Amino acid sequence: MVDTWQPTEQKTTISAERLSHIASLVINQESIQEDVMRLDSTDVELINSYLHLPQSVWLKAIENFNDSQVLNLCMLFTVGEMKYPTWTFGSKNPTIYFLRQLKTEKRPAEKDFVRWLKKQTDNRYIPYGPALF
Repeated sequence: MVDTWQPTEQKTTISAERLSHIASLVINQESIQEDVMRLDSTDVELINSYLHLPQSVWLKAIENFNDSQVLNLCMLFTVGEMKYPTWTFGSKNPTIYFLRQLKTEKRPAEKDFVRWLKKQTDNRYIPYGPALF
């Protein structure tokens, strides 16, 4: 008998509830290295399944989040990209989408926070993405 390959169903939404839970795992900048490692394998795999979703889907998922939750996710996705080999976001790191959105809404992240993020990663696209997008 020959097995046939069945493509996995492509996700088109992100669970705001799960993202909120993931954001709640982040305590602060000093503990982020440990906080990221507190993700369970289910959450790591869930984020893997969201890797290539468009910006609009990410922004829809966080539309009711407060700034603190959004910044927690920025820390988590920035540091997480360095910790989890399967999280290869590059120019599609949700941190970029989130920081751009905050800036557009006239609620930009503090400069010290942005500098701190940049020091945590070798992803050259963080904080605001490619020059031309």
